[in-house]
Amino acid sequence: MNSNPNWSSTAFVFALVLCSVSAGTVAAGGAAGDADSTSTATAVATETVQANRTTETKATPASTSTPSPDSTATETPNASSTPTESAPPADTTVFVVSDLDASDNLRAGDGIQVNATVTNRASANGTETLRYSLDGTTVASRTVTLGAGESRTVGFAVPFSDVESALGATTSGTYVHGVRNESGAGAAARLRVTPDIDFSVERFDAPTEVSHNESYIVLATVRNPGDVTITRDVVYAFAGEPVAERAVTVSGGDDRQVAFEVTLADVERAVGPVGNETTYDHGVRTGDSRAGGAVRVVRGPSADASALAVESFEAPDDVRPGDDYRVNLTVRNVDSADFEGQLGYRVDGAVVATEWTRVPIGERRTVSFRVAYDDVTDAAVPLSSRRVEHGVYVGSEAVETRPMTVHVPSEPETTTPEPPTFTASETPSEPTATPAADTSDDGDADCRRGFFTACGGAALGETSLTLVGIFLSGLGIVFQLSQGRR
Repeated sequence: MNSNPNWSSTAFVFALVLCSVSAGTVAAGGAAGDADSTSTATAVATETVQANRTTETKATPASTSTPSPDSTATETPNASSTPTESAPPADTTVFVVSDLDASDNLRAGDGIQVNATVTNRASANGTETLRYSLDGTTVASRTVTLGAGESRTVGFAVPFSDVESALGATTSGTYVHGVRNESGAGAAARLRVTPDIDFSVERFDAPTEVSHNESYIVLATVRNPGDVTITRDVVYAFAGEPVAERAVTVSGGDDRQVAFEVTLADVERAVGPVGNETTYDHGVRTGDSRAGGAVRVVRGPSADASALAVESFEAPDDVRPGDDYRVNLTVRNVDSADFEGQLGYRVDGAVVATEWTRVPIGERRTVSFRVAYDDVTDAAVPLSSRRVEHGVYVGSEAVETRPMTVHVPSEPETTTPEPPTFTASETPSEPTATPAADTSDDGDADCRRGFFTACGGAALGETSLTLVGIFLSGLGIVFQLSQGRR
């Protein structure tokens, strides 16, 4: 019998080492791979404990107290000793509010008009109280009855005094307002409340002499000191009486030029006859702001555009934002009387600047207008197109005109905020447990998956590695026996 004890011992030792390595691999680096096995074992153990606890609970008597002899009622143990929490009542509101129609800005002191569509979604008639709320506070309410499926427009006309009564002193700012149903849901919008302000008159430009046979132009620049767009009436007054009025809209923090073209016939319709060689006060006012001066009525020569022959006209053909430019007009008086009157530079019919000029018979004069791009946009807002007509006029009669391209500044892109909404209150749901993040590092430097597992792959389970070890041990024993037979 030629057995080789050294070889058989070596094989047996190799198998034992392999089993040890496989078990150590699972313990040191195969935690991720055995997570499922461990979880399963833990779950089985947990179920066993829970089953034992259930058995113990059922075995425990419901009550250990001894009833009194005179007691006739028998206490029946409750099948479930844990009280059940009742669910919150469902929202039974069936009136749905939609299509809110409300202004987005409000001047302090003005009233509020809000309309909304209300629909009864139920299959029967219903009655609900609808509320107009501002900044979360109910300002006004109405009770509405609607038939099944019926819709109706419901309006709230709210004086500003009611707003102040509900909210107290209302400061300038943005609020959320709208119409709610009884559950608190509804339609909402943002409302910008601005202080009770008016324009201020920044500049007044008008002739100091006028005559009965000519029209004249009065220019004024008004400024909006607020931060939202407002519209106000601007009035030209002569001798304290309003002669002409215009409604002007100006954006917040911006200004606008206003022009009035007036004749003494217009003035006399408002104040009565005005005498020659007489001086009067005139000016422009808006709200409590006013600017003006003195004007004298004279027997002046006729200011007729046909009296002027144009010899040259210098004006740009292209104007861009930020440009300053000059318009020069050279004319000769070809009439039989001196020319004295007001010349106006216009863009798309809007007066931008004026100059008072006297041109004796047969003589030449150059009239110059210095214009800034902002003067054009202030006077001719909005510009009708990029291509406009500009020129010099006497009254409403053109002396000389030509086309010009005005480059309108590009507006910055703005993102419109989503409109606010009223939503009925909901019962908060229980927080959902978030599984812990896996912080293990499977990088090449720390990868210890196992002998038979590539780095980053799934590790063999402990049972599988044990079976492999037993199999190799068996091979060693068989090999030892075969050597023994020899």
